[in-house]
Amino acid sequence: MIDAMIDLVLEGQAPPSVDQVADRAGVSQASVFRYFATVDELRHEAIGRYFERFDDMIAIPDIGIGSLHDRVERFVSARDALYERTAPMARLARRQAVHVSELSRTLHRLRSTFVDQTTQHFACELDLLRLDAREQRVAVIAALTSFEAWDQLAPLGRTGRLTALRRAVAELLDTDVAEPC
Repeated sequence: MIDAMIDLVLEGQAPPSVDQVADRAGVSQASVFRYFATVDELRHEAIGRYFERFDDMIAIPDIGIGSLHDRVERFVSARDALYERTAPMARLARRQAVHVSELSRTLHRLRSTFVDQTTQHFACELDLLRLDAREQRVAVIAALTSFEAWDQLAPLGRTGRLTALRRAVAELLDTDVAEPC
């Protein structure tokens, strides 16, 4: 039932009805409520499973390794792949987070993970900055590469969105240092 809910959301049925979940799972509506006291409980479990299912996509490949150009490319491409695959659930999660405190906390943890990844992946450039400047750059990069920003850039098309994000991240990290990291 949990996987059925996730699959329906990823197919654009957000949020799916109990009837849709039961039908997809091949069970009755009564069976859904035998395992889950409320629809919110089912949603909560589905969100937890969702994050488990796509956990490997949250990682940045070869974090912190390579030239700035290569790291920016991997960073933006990893975020794009994650968001492209999970957009329907990401939209639903953000709408539901206003009413579901556990979901709000989960999104906060995910955003913290993204900030930590940004700091680690671009440590070479960021370590050259004063603490306040470093924190500001990380915050701006995290905002630029968030799901919300990615979704807002959809009118540019995938290529335009990727180009804009790569350029913006690279410019924020250009430290004008004679020696490369």
